[in-house]
Amino acid sequence: MHRLRLWLDRQLVESSWPHGGFSPLNWFIFGVILFSAALFAAETEPFALEHYPELLHVANRIVLLIFALEFALRLFAAGETHELKGLSARSAYAGRFWLFIDFLAFGPELILLALLYAGADLPLTLAGLRTIRLLRLLKLIRFMPGGKLVSEVLGEVAPQLLATLIAALGLIYLAAVLIYYAEGGVNPEHFGSVGRALWWSTITLTTVGYGDVYPVTVLGRILAGVLAIIGVGIVALPTGIVAGAFMERLQNERARQAGRRIRPHGEHEN
Repeated sequence: MHRLRLWLDRQLVESSWPHGGFSPLNWFIFGVILFSAALFAAETEPFALEHYPELLHVANRIVLLIFALEFALRLFAAGETHELKGLSARSAYAGRFWLFIDFLAFGPELILLALLYAGADLPLTLAGLRTIRLLRLLKLIRFMPGGKLVSEVLGEVAPQLLATLIAALGLIYLAAVLIYYAEGGVNPEHFGSVGRALWWSTITLTTVGYGDVYPVTVLGRILAGVLAIIGVGIVALPTGIVAGAFMERLQNERARQAGRRIRPHGEHEN
């Protein structure tokens, strides 16, 4: 049992693979993820749904079982590198980010299918089931070069991004209220309520600017121009926050690597 867990740990845990890159088993999982994406595209094709419904059904079940088996094997092998004793410890380990992503690839669909087979009356259509299967694509994050770095950086700047989002939502609402008072009496179809004006303020702040909705009064146009200028800064702010965090992380990583190349007594390695 110990040797089996050790082998699975080296095959499934990217950092445990001694030869660099992906292990053969992880390459297989990566291929299944890509196949799942192609399968999702095939399910939207009327010809495939009409002529090969059973084949698509079987293929989806096989993919679902592979992802569920991979998740179980990761938990089984985790004891080699983590001190996990008992069901509660393994359950806590299963809640970690990467394993949670693995669970999303099969868990929701498996639970829904189990409920349907048990006779539960659920308002689940084929389109809804396909949407759930999109969660499988989240597994690609594990295999993306730098995926761990991206997730760590986003986690570090999450409070700043949340503050930016709250500020943007507040500005969108304020702009909708102002444009409602400026344009509501003149153009009630588009600005007759704050709810209707929210569509305009959203697309204006995000600098998309669909031409079918626009103010006609002088005050409304001035407000639109000011909001468009502010929108450029609001949209660029999250980008600057994330870019700054990435630059800081890369500089720290380079400094750490440079420190490794210096011997303890101060002489550089050859």
